[in-house]
Amino acid sequence: MRWARGAAVVAVALLAALFGAWLLGWSSNLDPVGAVRGEPAIVEVPDLSGLARPRAVADVGSAGLVPVVETRFSLTAPRGAVVGQEPAAGRRVAEGSDVVVVVSRGVTRVEMPEAVGRPLAEVAAPLDEVGVDYEVVELPSETVPDGVVIDQTPEPGRRVTAADTIEFVVSTGPEPRDVPDTAGLSPDGAAFALGGRGFVVAVEERDSPSAPAGVVMGTEPGAGTVLPRDSTVNVIVSAGPPPVAVPDLLGKPQEEALARLEEVGLVPNVRGGPPSGGTVVTLDPPAATLVRPGGIVTVEVAGA
Repeated sequence: MRWARGAAVVAVALLAALFGAWLLGWSSNLDPVGAVRGEPAIVEVPDLSGLARPRAVADVGSAGLVPVVETRFSLTAPRGAVVGQEPAAGRRVAEGSDVVVVVSRGVTRVEMPEAVGRPLAEVAAPLDEVGVDYEVVELPSETVPDGVVIDQTPEPGRRVTAADTIEFVVSTGPEPRDVPDTAGLSPDGAAFALGGRGFVVAVEERDSPSAPAGVVMGTEPGAGTVLPRDSTVNVIVSAGPPPVAVPDLLGKPQEEALARLEEVGLVPNVRGGPPSGGTVVTLDPPAATLVRPGGIVTVEVAGA
């Protein structure tokens, strides 16, 4: 009986060993428990670099993985060759996982556009679409609008790749410039100076107790201010001293009336009256009218 029991123990052990060996042989992750639970095997991602597309797809499938093919242009790789993969070669992943296989669409070639005189965003679009890099050199220009191509390398029509040096010279528009000093000039002289600098001129008259009428007192913005071309600059022109009111001189003696007009800066023009003087009977313009200094007021005088 002891022999029978011992033989039974040996048989059970042998069966267990055989079952374990079977599990280890079936499970590539050497995890018998995972195999019993039905978990996927863990496999190594193959190295696909430089392989032709069919071979790479076959290798991924042989490893128990699912190939997902993507394409892109390449600077050096011929059409159909693998230029990338994800996950990387050597990574261990679950069986049945996706492996992205990036396949070259061939060397990028695109025709250089006729770019001069056109916006950069418009002419560079074909290059951007295929991933061909280019350099942009910015240059101020008085004649070419901002963002428009002034020059290009290579010439239009040439087919280029990402290995070529491609350059667009693009206008940044006119450079800002400073407002010139126009104080003391005539309005026409100021307008000429400002227009020559590329500014738009507007004229505004203002009273001034010191500057003669018709003389430029300055600008707004002031001299030295840096502005974009085509900005409007106001030329401030003196209108002369502020106007004064004609005093009320009716009934006043002629001598007193004339002295009062001269006192406020007005020029009397006497009409009528005896040589010895008389009394003011009318004023033209009438009392309280605003007249700039130096203006004429006609005083009509009657005999005393």
